[in-house]
Amino acid sequence: MGKKKIWIVTELFYPEETAVAYIFTRIANYLSSSYNVSVICGPEFYDNNKKEFVDCLLISNEIEVYRTKTPNLNKNSLFQRTIKILILSVRMGILMCKKISKGEIVLLATNPAPLLLIVGLIKFYRKFQLHILVHDVFPENTIPANIFKNDKSFVYKTLKFIFDNAYAKADHLIVIGRDMKEIMLSKVNRFKTHPSISIVTNWTNPGNTLTNNFTPNKNSKITLQYAGNIGRVQGIIELLNAFRFSKNEELILKFNGTGALTPYLENCIRKFDLKNVYLSGGFSRNEENDILANCDIGIVSLSKGMFGLGVPSKSYHILSAGKPILFIGEPNTEISCMVIENGIGWSLDIRNQNEIIDFINNLGTIDYHILEQMGKRAKYLAMTKYDENMNLKLLQMKIESIKK
Repeated sequence: MGKKKIWIVTELFYPEETAVAYIFTRIANYLSSSYNVSVICGPEFYDNNKKEFVDCLLISNEIEVYRTKTPNLNKNSLFQRTIKILILSVRMGILMCKKISKGEIVLLATNPAPLLLIVGLIKFYRKFQLHILVHDVFPENTIPANIFKNDKSFVYKTLKFIFDNAYAKADHLIVIGRDMKEIMLSKVNRFKTHPSISIVTNWTNPGNTLTNNFTPNKNSKITLQYAGNIGRVQGIIELLNAFRFSKNEELILKFNGTGALTPYLENCIRKFDLKNVYLSGGFSRNEENDILANCDIGIVSLSKGMFGLGVPSKSYHILSAGKPILFIGEPNTEISCMVIENGIGWSLDIRNQNEIIDFINNLGTIDYHILEQMGKRAKYLAMTKYDENMNLKLLQMKIESIKK
């Protein structure tokens, strides 16, 4: 008897290097040992600026990939991005109609968001088992991104009802944090039938576990680093303003990455003559170890209003590099809880700028021994609780626990 069929449907997939692409590629590779895996996805490169990068990740030869094409539009332009994802959603939906058969398993990403609505209709006719791996919660995430000012408008309320109903039509939702589970329960429980919800966190990059333990240079300034997407919901503006107003010359702040707010950062550094703030471009997966090793403290930040709407995967890579985490976001979110519960850094409320400024002002006096101990605990946590194989095994078990 042959392997059972599972379809992975995601906008982003190998060789793209974004966090979602990387995660779904690792999932596909892992499941290919137990399932006949096929993938429906978007074009090879989400970010055209990264085409020259070479990823060390390999994809199993047993995985069959079906790609759709999209217009070459600017992902950092809201209007162009919207047109692009609508076209992509329709094309991916058509491909699903052609390829997926009754009784097969579908693991769906939450990007592109409009595809969630189309998949509900396809599922009604094709009768497949639908699991949604939730990394982004739509339309709630449009508010911190300033697409909608609040949740009071008729358009927003209509979108929320439509998407809540789409999530409720799944057989199983897999969320990546405790706060996200709370939000998803509130979205789907009002419907007569609703899916099971499981928590499977993201995991560490196994390559990063080879990096050395925390080894600060006691003769240099403490270096804080933000490495990842410089986007609208990452709390970049609040982070930079707090650092600017603190005027602590004993610290260095480094940004590594690209995104919609890159021009904003460039302008602020130039306008306010921030000599201890540095901005570098994007980096590839095979550069990640060196990037993460080149700091004393890793920063993870999320904008106000992001409770339950995202869990930055960069957090787990910082752990595996053996670095303390400075989390700036709302209290009781997944990463805030992880940092506090395990004593691996600090959690600051992004709504309280004075708290952040005071922390930055006092950070230059911290004992390096404290940073070293936090780094050791972070690395141990990465190798135990957030091991890749352990979490992928849990993901497969959660999928297989759903019976139709």
